[in-house]
Amino acid sequence: ARIEEKLGQRASDTAQIVFENCRVPTANLLGREGEGYRIALANLEAGRIGIAAQSVGMARSAFEAALGYAGERRSFGKPLVEHQAIAFRLADMATEIEVARQMVWHAASLRDAGEPCLKEASMAKLFASEMAERVCSAAIQIHGGYGYVADFPVERIYRDVRVCQIYEGTSDIQRLVIGRALVA
Repeated sequence: ARIEEKLGQRASDTAQIVFENCRVPTANLLGREGEGYRIALANLEAGRIGIAAQSVGMARSAFEAALGYAGERRSFGKPLVEHQAIAFRLADMATEIEVARQMVWHAASLRDAGEPCLKEASMAKLFASEMAERVCSAAIQIHGGYGYVADFPVERIYRDVRVCQIYEGTSDIQRLVIGRALVA
């Protein structure tokens, strides 16, 4: 199979695998024949919580890079962090990260307790993945032109975080799941 060239997440390879005329011995089946879709769906809650947690981690990494840069870089005789606009942007970033982190913990605690959490997992993934892109974008802005350069980590994090709104169900799928749960 051909390895795909991707926008981000380049540390993990992606390729299409096709099995033709493949026979799987009964002893090697996961579940029963014909139940693959159900088994895959049963793991979506955990996967969505995992992607939400990944999004929080990437956002936090971008935030910490921006906070460090804003403390070191000087503009008009003082560190960037002392400019009100930058301080406000950092405050918003930190607040959004904390909200997403709490959502992840809530969904994970429900799952750990064996409670239904499809809605909460989808909410956490939706909010965290979209938040992470906003935070990474803000981190690039704080870095200025350096944020757009591959030598600085925020450029890579921004590319990597984009897929979090796609895998384990796109943001629109999460909205669909949440909407259905609200009216059920």
